[in-house]
Amino acid sequence: MLERAYPPRWLWITAFAVAIVWYPTLVCLVGFPPSGKWDFGLAFNSMAEHLLAGRFDVDPDAIGAEGFDVNGRTVSYFGIFCALLRVPLVLIPGFARTDVTWWSCLIAVWLATWFQLRAIAQVWVSPRQSWLAAGLLISVILGGQHIQFLRPSIYQEPINWASAQAMAFIFLTTRGLTTARGFDRSTLCWMAVCAGLALLTRVSFGVGLYAAFGLFLFTRGQVRTWPAPACILLAFAVMVGIVNDGRWGNPFTFADFSRFDLSQDVAPDRLGRIVAYGAFNPERIWLGLGYYFFPIWVWIRSDGHVLFAETQATLMDAMELPPGSFFLTDPLLIGIAIAGAAAIRDRVRAGLLLGLCAPPVLMLCAISMAHRYRMEFYPLLFAAALFAVAAPSRVAETRVFRAAIIGAAVVSIVAAHAMAVLDAHSPLGPGEFYLERYGLVGTYTRPAR
Repeated sequence: MLERAYPPRWLWITAFAVAIVWYPTLVCLVGFPPSGKWDFGLAFNSMAEHLLAGRFDVDPDAIGAEGFDVNGRTVSYFGIFCALLRVPLVLIPGFARTDVTWWSCLIAVWLATWFQLRAIAQVWVSPRQSWLAAGLLISVILGGQHIQFLRPSIYQEPINWASAQAMAFIFLTTRGLTTARGFDRSTLCWMAVCAGLALLTRVSFGVGLYAAFGLFLFTRGQVRTWPAPACILLAFAVMVGIVNDGRWGNPFTFADFSRFDLSQDVAPDRLGRIVAYGAFNPERIWLGLGYYFFPIWVWIRSDGHVLFAETQATLMDAMELPPGSFFLTDPLLIGIAIAGAAAIRDRVRAGLLLGLCAPPVLMLCAISMAHRYRMEFYPLLFAAALFAVAAPSRVAETRVFRAAIIGAAVVSIVAAHAMAVLDAHSPLGPGEFYLERYGLVGTYTRPAR
């Protein structure tokens, strides 16, 4: 008798329905209604209008302190994808000044969730995988992957869309690895499109997908399949180069922080730091590991300064609140991902994961660290977790195993929602500015100003 198809359709309809209903509800509950006004909310609208005119600058009033002064023009370092989404909007009379940041952020999260659900469906083909696969599903829908990043802003929107593009890439990869269709030309081309769009959206995500796709093609061989996707990758890279050249005068420059308005007008010490250590430097990795996994940096010493005050002042522009750890928000996902990485026995999957390591490594080396940058880690963790579900099970689903899955899921759900609340009430900018004045508790309990 043939084993019935798994998982049942009702499960996926229910899971996605939860995301459709709960995500906007949670955004409103933490204090961000659709009618809200967001800082720099019209920056991408302005960018879209200027792109239609063949220009790569932005209205200085729209971008404010996030702008860069380049030869008498104001430009932005944000990728143009979110501006391209607004082109139809600014072409409609009366809608050019409509702020759609809230909806854009939400739609991107919904799309990422949808592609993740489809990817899980590709590997969850048997009831024998039920606990591991269900744990992964819970970590996607109600765990740390999306719940804690629902604060709409110009900073969050590109990350959400790059995440959606990365999850589409991972879905296509998973489908190619697990179905008879394999990696036909259409699949390879769409994978290249996802990587190219990510490069247009947020370069760190794009670098990861380009690296993952390049290593995938190399380890898979079959050189005759390379030309079409390679042309697509090249076309997007040329587009990005044209934008960079139009902004900075150099196709290989993605952001010139020596021209950042904030550095010139508010924090001139940043100019010396960028010259001395650059935007990315391996010397910051240990700080990054602490920030993303062991947040002891918020500890206030007896002299009233944060634990690593001198090092932060030397190496970092900002380490933003709230403090958090993947071990709290994603214990289930991390556990499954480790199992998946350990189960890899072929070069293709190993190459994919190696390429997806690029964004996390960049974030560990970055001159600024922020809560939202955690999203850069999830493509790697999710892809590895899928490999665990797809691998032949070597774990007996004992009571202890099931209890561990349930316990990790509960911790993930509670911690992710707690982080959503904290993030909603966290001030932007260097966290030590607030910690050293008000303390960690005082920062969140002092009257709003």
